[in-house]
Amino acid sequence: MRRSKVKPAQSMLDKMLGEASWLMSHAEALADYGRNEEAVAELARAAACEEQVASWLDVAERDQEAVLHRVSAAACYEKLGQYARAVTLLRAALSTPVAAEYRRKIEEQLSRCLTRASREMRRAPLPKTRGPIAVAV
Repeated sequence: MRRSKVKPAQSMLDKMLGEASWLMSHAEALADYGRNEEAVAELARAAACEEQVASWLDVAERDQEAVLHRVSAAACYEKLGQYARAVTLLRAALSTPVAAEYRRKIEEQLSRCLTRASREMRRAPLPKTRGPIAVAV
């Protein structure tokens, strides 16, 4: 019996890459058909999947691809109005060397998300905590 030449981790990564792509396409199709609630749910799933793909690409030492998927996840979160989450992903993407033109586009997206996150933070008060957190020493 022949063994598969594809490593299990690679196979899983390929499956996740396909899933992320499908979710993005499906979210767009749902939005095109006016099924906005479903599109938002798929977009949220796509964002989470893209984040996970980026993490696995980091593990596989495929840094440039990881950047692309972080930026894609950030774009999803931006569309969902989750600007702070997008900011985190974009800053992580900028921590890897990328081509100057692509870096400029990421920085523009980051600037836009920072502006929107700042506005959002001023409008909505931060949730109150229940009190000081006890730390065991």
